Amino acid sequence: MVVAAIISIFAQELQKQSSSLISSESITESLLVPFVNYLTFGIDIAAGLIIGISAIFAFISFLKILRKTAKQQTFDKETIRLRLARGLLLALDFEVGSDILKTILVPSVRELAILAVIVGIRIALSWSLSKEMDRHSSINIEEGESQQQQNTTTKNKQIK
Repeated sequence: MVVAAIISIFAQELQKQSSSLISSESITESLLVPFVNYLTFGIDIAAGLIIGISAIFAFISFLKILRKTAKQQTFDKETIRLRLARGLLLALDFEVGSDILKTILVPSVRELAILAVIVGIRIALSWSLSKEMDRHSSINIEEGESQQQQNTTTKNKQIK
């Protein structure tokens, strides 16, 4: 339904542009601008959906762990945080791509400087989220290995 509306709007733009005599350069530009605008709008919607879905799943998962023991809640909360961080990281990547496409339309020095600042901030956020996820992943792996060793030791003692 949304795609059909976008296609009809795009077709109307094409009809308006084809009715007047325009040079080939401005035809290309007039076709590119609406397409890039629709594309960046779609990317922004996708990023918003990713953030919303990630937040909803994190909240539902949080509600599910409330009845568990404190130790299990701690482990599960870290898992929920990591899932949410992955969703936010993916959405940030979408937004960086959208900003790059928007800058194609107006490549002035001011717009490029704004893009550089935005991309720099988002890269710093992505990097910090990635480091946090790696740190927690390595901690969880070490905890899992030590838990397996304890379980094996306990089983060996029970067998003897």
